[in-house]
Amino acid sequence: MSMPDDYEVYAIKYATLERKASENFIGGDPHETASNLDYFIWLVRSKARTFVVDTGFDAAVGRRRGRKMITPPDKILKRLGVDPRAVKDVIITHLHYDHVGNFGLFPAATFHLQDDEMSYATGRHMAQEFFSHAYEVQ
Repeated sequence: MSMPDDYEVYAIKYATLERKASENFIGGDPHETASNLDYFIWLVRSKARTFVVDTGFDAAVGRRRGRKMITPPDKILKRLGVDPRAVKDVIITHLHYDHVGNFGLFPAATFHLQDDEMSYATGRHMAQEFFSHAYEVQ
């Protein structure tokens, strides 16, 4: 029996939004100080395989939504020795703009997404701004 691969897992913070806790949590105390909302993608790799989990958003969407881009996800991946154009597998946790906005950086990838998520994101609720706010049609 062969040994399983050892994997490295990197949490890659690429952007942030300065906020108070009351803006992030229902019923949050409006007197609290900063509770910034940070944005991450993930790199999971072994000697045999590389996965990217989520793709983040691009700079234009970040500016429009008032987010501060620290470093674009593709640049951070390149610093870690990963060319996004060569990645074969991207796992999308869900289809919010901050998780799938850079899918075009991964032209060789197979995208892995739950059927229920695709059904929800393309379903009847997307006609209502309350439900569609976290999505980008583009």
